[in-house]
Amino acid sequence: MIKKPTMSDIATACGVSQATVSLVLNNAPGTRISAATRDAVLSAAAKMGYSTAVRRTGRRPLIAMLINEVTSSPHVAGLIDGAGEAANELGYLLSVMPTDADGEAEQAALNHLATLPFAGVIYARLITQQVTLPSQLIEWPTVLLNCYAVEKPLPSVVPGDLSAVMKATLSLIDAGHTRIAYIGGEDSIEASRERIKGYRRALTMRDIPVDNHLIIKGRWTIQGGYAAFKRLQVLDDRPTAICCFCDRIAMGVYEAAKEAGLQIPRDLSVIGFDNESYSGDMLPPLTTMQLPHADMARYAVEKLAEMIAAPRMQHDNHRVKLECEMIMRQSVAPRVAFRKQS
Repeated sequence: MIKKPTMSDIATACGVSQATVSLVLNNAPGTRISAATRDAVLSAAAKMGYSTAVRRTGRRPLIAMLINEVTSSPHVAGLIDGAGEAANELGYLLSVMPTDADGEAEQAALNHLATLPFAGVIYARLITQQVTLPSQLIEWPTVLLNCYAVEKPLPSVVPGDLSAVMKATLSLIDAGHTRIAYIGGEDSIEASRERIKGYRRALTMRDIPVDNHLIIKGRWTIQGGYAAFKRLQVLDDRPTAICCFCDRIAMGVYEAAKEAGLQIPRDLSVIGFDNESYSGDMLPPLTTMQLPHADMARYAVEKLAEMIAAPRMQHDNHRVKLECEMIMRQSVAPRVAFRKQS
């Protein structure tokens, strides 16, 4: 049986990338491919008997989004929706390929991708983290979404976790609070390490000593927030405000504060993180930080489109950090004269 020629075969014959072959055969709009390269690819495809049915049908060029986890989480929805909208506006079709954080599944997805006519790759992670890149991604136009690589940098976009918590902590300081606690997540999580840096930096900026007794690390769950608040309550000089790693922790703080007879925000100001769907329905509605997942995904697709359009150009491989929006609600109030807590 005669093996059908592939885009990889054409790329090898022409000395260009598979992505360039895909762009030529799909007649992708806005690309800066020289006439000589375009003619060479079309000539090689014709000689090898490669079917150009895809090009004739006028299908949109494909962008593949490899993501390690697809759940019902709004974070995933933000990444996929943002990428899909940007791809559609730019004339591309987005294909989402879940890999489930499994090395074999990821390699299988990459092997399958190599057989498809595609223009570029968005390599995404649900949780911000450093990644070790599969070798194929070094050869293909690729942008990293919510992750980054050190050994072989590629353009990447992540949330500004440090600046977000710094902003949240500064807002509490501006409200008159100086005894501000931070309830964080596990140090193994990149976001946790960045956010606690933001908390410390805000205190330092305002010449407020960092009191390690006010920093509690643990599970980022409702139960974790509840337990952390109980630990803070035994301190002689208790906090008047708490900055939380996530909204689930804040929910646990709400429950424990209510049991202690404290009213939020009269006796205790609280700020969460994530802007979960329930945060606006908490009593009182929770002030929180919004992760820019949709904007990050849009940036990733736009950056990838630039790389696809100018494959020979040197592109900026820096890690871009997008700012988080502060959602102001009713869980923060100015600190009043000290109220003796029972």
